[in-house]
Amino acid sequence: MGKRIELDLSVWVDGRNWHLFTFEYATPDGKFTGYLYAISPEHAAEMLMDLKANAALSGQMVGVIEP
Repeated sequence: MGKRIELDLSVWVDGRNWHLFTFEYATPDGKFTGYLYAISPEHAAEMLMDLKANAALSGQMVGVIEP
């Protein structure tokens, strides 16, 4: 198995606590899971709607840049 990316369950940004949410989607290739950060379940649902309407592929992730 290759390298892993670890995601914090929550992060503080500009004084707000953003929580990690998961979403599932199905394609002819199978069922998959994605992740996004939001401040509440309602916010996560809004962000998912925005993703559905506006998401675009920006490239393949090939590594992590350490600070």
